Amino acid sequence: MLTTTKKLKWLLALVLIFGGFTVHKLFDELAQSLAYHEYEWIFKIISELGLFVSVIVSVGYFHHWFIAAEESKESEINLRATLAKYVDSILLNSVKRGFSGITNKEFDFSQIMHGLQPGDYVYWLITFDPRFKNKSRELEKAIKNGVHFRMLILKADSRIGELRATETTGFNPDEFNEYSKLFKVSLEDVISRIGETITGSLGVFVYDGLPCIPLFIIIRNESRKMEVYSSYYLAEPVSKMPYLHWETELKPSDQASFESEHWNMVDLFLDYFKTRWEMEKEKHRDAAGGELVENSDFIYAPISAREKCSDLLE
Repeated sequence: MLTTTKKLKWLLALVLIFGGFTVHKLFDELAQSLAYHEYEWIFKIISELGLFVSVIVSVGYFHHWFIAAEESKESEINLRATLAKYVDSILLNSVKRGFSGITNKEFDFSQIMHGLQPGDYVYWLITFDPRFKNKSRELEKAIKNGVHFRMLILKADSRIGELRATETTGFNPDEFNEYSKLFKVSLEDVISRIGETITGSLGVFVYDGLPCIPLFIIIRNESRKMEVYSSYYLAEPVSKMPYLHWETELKPSDQASFESEHWNMVDLFLDYFKTRWEMEKEKHRDAAGGELVENSDFIYAPISAREKCSDLLE
């Protein structure tokens, strides 16, 4: 609605600019015509009024489009800097350490997925999502659009799953186990439709260890920024929980994040995911050659990009 209204406003401005100039030219010629000599003064007034409207609207259009936009951008930057300064002091360096806000009551998976761009990387650490089957098409679409996913999901029939089930509202261990299997099956279904011509990729390790916290890490290729959505394993499935939102600039891989004065939580989350990922990757290596061995606990696509799907962005 706002977009349509904005377009109508710009259309009205253009009509007034060109319409006013047209009125000016038309009535200026009429004022100079001998046939309408007795109405010359009226035509001149209308002609000047048309020119006035055209010039005034043109100046306003120019100011709004070029000058006001720059002023608004500069004001926004100053406002953000001021807010960051005071929020940082009130909330104990939260902005400096990457805190950006809290999501709504439930994590908006669809909105996040729709914001991904070709070349982006997503690292996802999770136990299971009972509603994932309804969202798997969005994951598939993002991969086909050139996004790379690396996922760590909880192994079915595990002791950790049983323990997690006992504290999750509405699930007993058997149900939790079935949903964990369904989660993997849904991912395998997506993989079955990822062909060799697809520019994105998906690599999934099935882990059997401590879940820690749900993590959704986005490395944005174009803006060179990194975002993290982190939550907690409480009494609800992770898809029904609010998430904390963190953001920072993407740093060189050889920069020690926590040793730096400018450390932030995003770097710590990323380091943790990388550690977990490498642990799972080592479990699947051939002791002799160091290559990945075939194992149902590692699924990936495209099929020809097996090594790539086991790697993280450097």
